[in-house]
Amino acid sequence: MKYYNPVKISFDTLFGEELSKLSGSGKKRLIFCYDGFERSEAFSTITNEGGEDHIYNDVEENPSIQSIDKALGFAQKFKPDIIIAIGGGSVIDTAKVVRFGLYLNRSSVMELLEGGVTRILGEKPLLIAVPTTHGTGSEVTMWATVWDKVENKKYSVSDIENYPDHSVYDHRLFASLPMSVSISSTLDALSHSFEALWNKNANPVSDHFAFESIKLIIKYIDDLNDPVPEGVRKGLILASMYAGLAFSNTKTAAAHSISYPLTLKYGIPHGIACSMPLFPLLDINRKGMGDKLERLFMNCEVKSGEEIEKKIKASIKGKVPFSLEEFGVKEDELDGLVGVSFTKERMANNIIELKSSDVREILGKIYK
Repeated sequence: MKYYNPVKISFDTLFGEELSKLSGSGKKRLIFCYDGFERSEAFSTITNEGGEDHIYNDVEENPSIQSIDKALGFAQKFKPDIIIAIGGGSVIDTAKVVRFGLYLNRSSVMELLEGGVTRILGEKPLLIAVPTTHGTGSEVTMWATVWDKVENKKYSVSDIENYPDHSVYDHRLFASLPMSVSISSTLDALSHSFEALWNKNANPVSDHFAFESIKLIIKYIDDLNDPVPEGVRKGLILASMYAGLAFSNTKTAAAHSISYPLTLKYGIPHGIACSMPLFPLLDINRKGMGDKLERLFMNCEVKSGEEIEKKIKASIKGKVPFSLEEFGVKEDELDGLVGVSFTKERMANNIIELKSSDVREILGKIYK
């Protein structure tokens, strides 16, 4: 068995103070964030004694090749010592690709994706990830998602050198998270955890983190209401971190593969798109999971997968759409989605090999 994750974690801490400790003094820092966060009270707590800060807030949701190339060009102008990413998965993924591009002396995303055996290494900036959504897991993984919105393709920049150095969790940064994003990101963490369990790359450590994540989500998701109690928020942040630690070693599987065209073609938020197929996939994958299901049910104090499904759906009902029909997908479009739902490297991780008929059946089950 092998499990590896080099990210140093600071949990439930004051992020401004932690950033100051981790940065030291006199450093050039590049801070990735959204424009709204740059104008927030929380942002004003960031200090850099004797140093130089550059802010990049032109981050695109589900970052495209063009948007990351623009960010990389910005970073290459002054070669930061430290990169800080404060935000959701799009912000953190953008920062990760930019840091990796600086390290490998590449000037574009496509140069990174094309790879090659020759690496002309530059200085690799320290990367500190500060998540503000409890779902992405990007702060503890080595890959970053990049979207080709012209060709409707999804790419992953993945390398063992691309883990963040530190992740910093401060529950105060999640307080203003809109309810729809809170739910979508929680469902993303749920998907990461299930996908880690029914994965060919699973190991006992990743299983442990996945079990604990699902347990916390089931415990707290019903209380995810405005205003979100502090204990609920902390519990879901911890669940997201556990999910990230789980799939950091397994990668994702069929649910994520099915989700990509749903996000690209219909704009379905990622966390919802990848969680809708979970329960049909649980029926398919149960025969390959051995005793994991019984361990899961015991850990979560439930009797069946159906009980988990009912609890999750009841908790989010009326808060977010959770069917293909609600997102404008036409029933006669389902057949056309089958072929583009097969992303080879994601499907290959699934513990049961899926056929086209299986995917069509899944799409039918999540249609209404």
